[in-house]
Amino acid sequence: MSTDRNPLSRAENDVTLKSELREAHLEIRALRAELARTAPDIDDLKRQLVAARKQGDRYREQVEALRRSSSWRITKPLRRLRRRRG
Repeated sequence: MSTDRNPLSRAENDVTLKSELREAHLEIRALRAELARTAPDIDDLKRQLVAARKQGDRYREQVEALRRSSSWRITKPLRRLRRRRG
């Protein structure tokens, strides 16, 4: 009796697996299409991030140069007084 059910179960299993494989292929195709659509946006955002980091580095360098300047060091006591009064 169990041999009668085995071929039918295998056939049903094969059909199920083929159906799942077809669905997986369709999902992969859809995901690849979505990736192709979003890849330019991702690349643009990466470029923006690099540019923003470079700008941040330039600002930090400017602040450090200002803090190393003689005028910054000379006016330090005035800034302290202002903070105490303000």
